[in-house]
Amino acid sequence: MPLMTRMRDNMPAIIIFLVFAFILTIIFEWGMDYLGTSSQRQEYVGVINNRNITYQEFVELVRERSEQQKTQTGKEPDENELNRLRDEVWNSLVTQTLIDEEIERIGIEVPEQEIIDWVKGENPPEFLHRQFVDSAGNFNRAAYESAISDPRNKEIWIRVEEGLKKQRMQEKLQSIVLAGVRVSETEIFQKFSDQNLKLSAEYIFFDPNKIVTDEEANVTDSDIEKFYNENSSEYKVEATRKLKYVKFIEAPSSKDTLSVVAELDDALRRTAAGADFMDLLSTYSENQNTDIFYKPADLTPVKADKLFSAKVGDIVGPFADNDGYHLVKILEEKTGTEEFIRASHILFSTQSADSIKVLAEAKDVLNKIRSGEDFAQLAEKYSQDPGSAVKGGDLGWFGKGRMVKQFEEAALKTPVNQITGLIRTQFGHHIIKVTGKSKRELKIADIAIPVRVSSETRSAIYQNAQDFKFLAEENDFIKEAETLKYEIIETPAFGEKGIIPGIGNHPSISRFAFENKLGTISDVLPLTEGYGVFTISEVKKEGIRPSAELKESIRPRVLRNKKMQLLKNKVSDYRKQLQSGDPLSNLTQQNPDLAIQSTGQFTPGGGVPGIGRDMMLIGSLLSLKLNEVSKPFEGMRGYYIAKLTERVEIDSTAYKAQKEMLSTQILQTKKSQFLSEWLEQLRKNAEIKDNRDLYFR
Repeated sequence: MPLMTRMRDNMPAIIIFLVFAFILTIIFEWGMDYLGTSSQRQEYVGVINNRNITYQEFVELVRERSEQQKTQTGKEPDENELNRLRDEVWNSLVTQTLIDEEIERIGIEVPEQEIIDWVKGENPPEFLHRQFVDSAGNFNRAAYESAISDPRNKEIWIRVEEGLKKQRMQEKLQSIVLAGVRVSETEIFQKFSDQNLKLSAEYIFFDPNKIVTDEEANVTDSDIEKFYNENSSEYKVEATRKLKYVKFIEAPSSKDTLSVVAELDDALRRTAAGADFMDLLSTYSENQNTDIFYKPADLTPVKADKLFSAKVGDIVGPFADNDGYHLVKILEEKTGTEEFIRASHILFSTQSADSIKVLAEAKDVLNKIRSGEDFAQLAEKYSQDPGSAVKGGDLGWFGKGRMVKQFEEAALKTPVNQITGLIRTQFGHHIIKVTGKSKRELKIADIAIPVRVSSETRSAIYQNAQDFKFLAEENDFIKEAETLKYEIIETPAFGEKGIIPGIGNHPSISRFAFENKLGTISDVLPLTEGYGVFTISEVKKEGIRPSAELKESIRPRVLRNKKMQLLKNKVSDYRKQLQSGDPLSNLTQQNPDLAIQSTGQFTPGGGVPGIGRDMMLIGSLLSLKLNEVSKPFEGMRGYYIAKLTERVEIDSTAYKAQKEMLSTQILQTKKSQFLSEWLEQLRKNAEIKDNRDLYFR
């Protein structure tokens, strides 16, 4: 059946999907492209100016966004991902609300006919257009018009038109906001010049730290006090808080683990009773991919160990791995081209020890193995590879290229269940026991169930936090935490609008910290990994740091300023030694301690070789005529006297050829920056109250 025929037959379903995707795009586009449950509930999740965001509205948007992600990834978002999605939805709601208010304030309208003309015109909306393009890139106008005129799609098209209307209003608003953004001829020429004008110069650099001594500069306490008074605005400090807290981590309980094991035990019993394993896979497992042949190295060590010891038709498990519990059926096997090895080893490290003594110990252990002593026990006792020693030296399965050359070659040559002699590598001496070799590749059905925190466990953890809060309020926060053997964590000082170190951006914790007194104990508050109970351990008010605290940090700045002032006079005296037209070398001949250096060729838009991007230096060189020696000028690191030795002017033909492209680049950058600043200003001027922390734990 041709592609377009199938599309027409399924048009209502396609359009429904398009509407869903398009409406989500309209909701999230501005907020994401341009800006980056407790029993204690309020009426609204948040308030944005005069718009109340209800719990139902917010949850529905999060659900839609979650479904969209699930469609893309094939997985249900976990709690951390849900928190991220909630932040995305909230930020998009804030931005969209503020944009809608601006549209209403300005009075932007989009007549219905404008949308009709757009949909039916030569250039229909891009998101619709691309659905009717075949594999050769041709737009099927007939199929498109058939879809938009199909009466079955009437209600759906109403929603599409609403979304298009919102999009067009936003485009008009953006045009108004950006109407004043222009690019001047000067800006275009400057950008081209920065990239293409080539300069070279000779210079003498005068380093304040080498030419002026600390004794000459002589920084006094009055100098420091004067600098402090003149620059006191630099030493303003915002109000800060410190918090001590106890964290209650949401982690699966033993009961949660037993529940998962019970599910898999039940599945195993059902297979024993005749149930089809593939039916159980679709019922129990989130991962239902059974089309892949796995090599030993493709699997975790636990899985590889268990599955490559089984045969086709075997059901293995339930067993635990780092991602949960598994019940696996071996469906098929084939012989691959690559051989994999399983080995154990005992490592005697020579990196920080007496190599003769190490070698003697290695030989002694090798003799014990050859005398029949247990390899695994000796590995646990002697091996200096901590990762494998605890597993009796087991390294799991590995393929070619996974081990250092000497180790790999020895393992390849050694038969299964045999040991090597001492093998020397960059890590030390190894005794290797080969425990398996295989070219097998397995196709499996894996009923995998992660161990997640149950609602019962989550409630119990939350109740523990509530109990601690009660006791801390009745008695003492620190004493109760110590009595209950809870770890007490203290944050560094943080500001009201800043990130809380170790916690992140958390409005409810910030509000608690800055709206309460020293020693106040918080309610149970949500954290990314569970809950926390907090107490305010330090309060510092806004102000200016006293000069006594800053004296030693100010001194180097004052010293440099005084050195630069003295240096300016010294460099001026040096410059007076040159007559008009004298070469720069005359100065070094009269003063052998000075040296002429060369920049080499550079462009104004880049850095000066050997110096870096010193705009004061570059600006001074640009102002010089060819072969002119400058007056003394200040750079970032000291003073200079320079001579412009080369100036390769720009190519006017190349400029004309690139002018339009540069104009477009500059305009796009300016528009993007202006729009971001405009949106940020809208946010700053808005009254926004975020109560989400009272709804979502």
